Amino acid sequence: MAGSLPQEVVTHILRFLNVSDRKEAALVCKTWYEASLDPILQKDVMLHFNGDTQYVPLSSISHRRLSHLTLSQLDNSMNTKHVLLRSCKQLSDSLRSLSFKSCNITESTFVEILSSCINLTSIDLTNCNSIFLSGRLLERNTDLQLLRDTLKNVKELNLSSIRQLSDVTFNRIVTICHNVEKIWLVGSHIVFSSDHYIPRAKSKLVSSAVLTFENFIDFVGLQASTLTTIDLSRNQINDYALETLANVPNLHLQELRLVACKEIEDKGIVALSHKQKSLKILDIRDCHGVADPGIGAIAANLTQLQSLALNRCRNVTAHSVRKLSYLSQLQTIEMSDLYQVTSIGIEAGLCANASMPLTHVNLSCCSLIMDELLEKLCSTHPYLVHLDLGSCTSLTNQSIFEITKNLKNIQFLRLAWCKKITDLGVLGFELNIDEQKPLEEGCNKNYESTTIFRKPTLKEEKMKVQKLKEEIIEKELLRYKLSNLSKLRDLDLSVCLGLTDIGLVQVLKFQELRYLNLDMIPITDTTVLALSAANPSLEHLVLSKCASITDDAVEAIARRLPRLNNLNLSSCDNLTDKSIRFLQMFSKRLRTLDVSFCRNISPEAIDDLERSCKSIQSVNRRLTGGKTY
Repeated sequence: MAGSLPQEVVTHILRFLNVSDRKEAALVCKTWYEASLDPILQKDVMLHFNGDTQYVPLSSISHRRLSHLTLSQLDNSMNTKHVLLRSCKQLSDSLRSLSFKSCNITESTFVEILSSCINLTSIDLTNCNSIFLSGRLLERNTDLQLLRDTLKNVKELNLSSIRQLSDVTFNRIVTICHNVEKIWLVGSHIVFSSDHYIPRAKSKLVSSAVLTFENFIDFVGLQASTLTTIDLSRNQINDYALETLANVPNLHLQELRLVACKEIEDKGIVALSHKQKSLKILDIRDCHGVADPGIGAIAANLTQLQSLALNRCRNVTAHSVRKLSYLSQLQTIEMSDLYQVTSIGIEAGLCANASMPLTHVNLSCCSLIMDELLEKLCSTHPYLVHLDLGSCTSLTNQSIFEITKNLKNIQFLRLAWCKKITDLGVLGFELNIDEQKPLEEGCNKNYESTTIFRKPTLKEEKMKVQKLKEEIIEKELLRYKLSNLSKLRDLDLSVCLGLTDIGLVQVLKFQELRYLNLDMIPITDTTVLALSAANPSLEHLVLSKCASITDDAVEAIARRLPRLNNLNLSSCDNLTDKSIRFLQMFSKRLRTLDVSFCRNISPEAIDDLERSCKSIQSVNRRLTGGKTY
């Protein structure tokens, strides 16, 4: 019956699915497969060529109109060159982005490939050092003119992690990509003080040895009217250089990334915020010199900002975080590892302005935040889709209750190392009950008996809590269970030591869940059997250090989770070679497996798995088989 639907109708239906679900739908029948090849549905599909090209199925891609092609770690053999040229020619009309990440190809091969890609809009040369090593790339004018005409539509250029990049080769690359709007130079060893390479009186000369900041600024000046995105992360840029960049005439950046630029301090950030007020995305993670004055200037001047990343800017305090309320268009805020920021400061910055369209919040390792902040945050911003609370060790079941009550659209939730969260919390119980300590009871002077009450033992108190959990499950008393977050796709509960089989069996029921981390949680096969039956879309599962699970759990995973491609079973000592055989028989899409420190799994079983399973790309097998060396 599925094959009787018109192909156009099937194509329209598939438009509402993500890539993973479309892959499954394409297996229904031939009509649905052909519908999945519609160019509209190929725009977010990326084809990867990794390493050896002898297994590249050219015939299978000849009729697909793919838009994105990634070539990773390819060598310079004749077979590689032949495959690449044929692939690019077959995809030339539809290909929009091309990546050469870590490829070891020659200058001539690079020119031949690009000359056949007439509709490219994005080129990625990350860590592609081989073509820059000789310094002769594009030295012929004929190559420059040919590629200048071919690559006139290129808007994005990534030159990250290229050690041999110089002024000369940089200028040639930007000459052929003369309409570039976005440029990445992450870790490209830009020289910000060029006195050692070029005499002061001849500062306008280009260098054939290094890429100088002066040369880059000249490029920015020429492209100022069109340039919108610059990424100078992991470079030695300082306040003076940042101020120089911000003052380029007619430059109106929308995105600037300065990750781990440790020379930048408040002076440079203040200058940037005064000159580049059109910024919508600013990433200054790991800029340890930035403190409250810089964040205050950002909040006061960059009113159009939609995304701000302050991770590990450890000199930032609640004083400047309060001012984030001025950013009325803020959608994404990253504030992990800000140890001096308190709940009161974050509440003033993120919750005072209810009209702020906040959707992504990262507060991991902010150890001072409390339940009261989560109550206010969840009620003020009910449309959050991404919330990271990892290592917020003071949070309790009350926070889980507020999340499940208010955040109906959440897709990403991380609660790793929140050790105070228990089964009662995920089951939707609002009040906090200490499940570890017995209640303190003593003598009551109003009681007619003078006998001192016996303090309940720890065993008795645990039995009461256990009875309460069972009553909740039996009568379904509470509405706000974790399983009510029906749109959840990524869930991290690692090291939440208060969780057990009782709670997890009831709440791990998500039809769209892709990623689940249960690292170090004291669960048994009961939980694994339940989650493998109730979460059919799981692709990435972490069960490391779950010492009580056995081969039966792995059998359930292998049989019931057909989409699984990444499985972590490290330090699960009860697993044996039977688990490897179950994966070998049933997990046909498994790509990455971690069985390190599983002392009852033999190296021979792992060898057999790697030989027989074509999908396997990586197996972590450290200290398997009980070896200690």
